[in-house]
Amino acid sequence: MSELQSPEEQSKLESTEQETLFSGPAIAATVSLLLGFYTLMITHHISRLSKEMDKFIHSYGYWIPGSTGVGPDGSIGSYAGKEALALLVWGLSWTIFHLLWRKQDIPVRGWLPIFLGGLLLVSLAFIHPIIDPFILLLIDVFG
Repeated sequence: MSELQSPEEQSKLESTEQETLFSGPAIAATVSLLLGFYTLMITHHISRLSKEMDKFIHSYGYWIPGSTGVGPDGSIGSYAGKEALALLVWGLSWTIFHLLWRKQDIPVRGWLPIFLGGLLLVSLAFIHPIIDPFILLLIDVFG
């Protein structure tokens, strides 16, 4: 079959075969972004509920400048640990999902509403008047 094609047609065919783009890496990037946001949100609410857990979460971020201390700049406190855990989840999940899905063609059209819904949900979960009744319900149910 290659004998019937001109060299230009063969090179054009080879270049299109090499330029195949898969949607898996883009889906991996967005899934990991959502996981990082949810980690930030969950650790935020856990640290609000317990001083011991707040200290534990804070311990993950001691390496971040400004995580402890006093002075004119103050301290960002346990947010440093929340940030560090979110970055850890984001980076690890992106790496894992990218390696798993780099040659996969996942339907973006099906993923986009899930992604946007997840962003809306995590955004609403940071608004205390909206999420606090649900957190109090969880505390009552699970102690």
